[in-house]
Amino acid sequence: MNRTNSSPSSVPWRAHAGFTLIELLVVIAIIAILASMLLPALSQAKGKAQQTACMNNLKQIALATRLYAGDFEDWLPSIQAQLPNGGGESSWRAHLYSYVGKTARIYDCPSEKLEMYANAKPPGLNRKPSPWVLGQLTAGEIDIPSGLGAVNVHWMFGGAQPPFGQPQGYENNQCRESMIESPSLLLLAGDGHSDVFGVWPQDRWWIWKETGGANGAGFNRLAQGDKGAVRHNRRSNYARADGSAGLLDPARIPCDTNACWWSAKSDPH
Repeated sequence: MNRTNSSPSSVPWRAHAGFTLIELLVVIAIIAILASMLLPALSQAKGKAQQTACMNNLKQIALATRLYAGDFEDWLPSIQAQLPNGGGESSWRAHLYSYVGKTARIYDCPSEKLEMYANAKPPGLNRKPSPWVLGQLTAGEIDIPSGLGAVNVHWMFGGAQPPFGQPQGYENNQCRESMIESPSLLLLAGDGHSDVFGVWPQDRWWIWKETGGANGAGFNRLAQGDKGAVRHNRRSNYARADGSAGLLDPARIPCDTNACWWSAKSDPH
């Protein structure tokens, strides 16, 4: 009986299944569409998480301010003060540092990546971080910017009482907790600062009225151009004197003859 031996060359070739170019392009297009749908949602979720973390930091600042007042005969911290023996100046952050658990990042917003107290870097290209000054009543602390600023909007003596005023030798308008008429409305601190023209690099840790008369009504952070005022989807976080915090539209914060949320006195204008 004859037997025919088969060899590899005699077996018919069969192509393996695979993607065609068109199929690959279709898959890539689908992935791109899905990514375009998911990325905005992920970005929005990240932004919301950062805004919530920022608000929690402001709540801690509000609580720290109240604890400080309880320990210092009802006085709120000064926005800035002279150090003994001509040693420079301090900022409000050093006065509250022990009340926020000596945690520098409490003074920052996670959405702000450049001006961060926890980074301990003063403004200027050639200046190096100075972590030893954080929270200390020492020269150089006041130079460090922070993501959150204390409120001293109507900062000149004789005007509406700011929550974080200044001691004698400055404007002599420090505030006592008992002077606050509406704790649930008065804003203590918030996102950003008011160096809108970039001429006060050592003052990027407080909110003030830079344009127009300092003591006049009509303060509007949006109109003034405060970048921090629109940090969270065109809104900004604020701590209130009652210990709460909230997200506000900067264009709708009252500062007129009927009410002023920047002043210890409810209607100072």
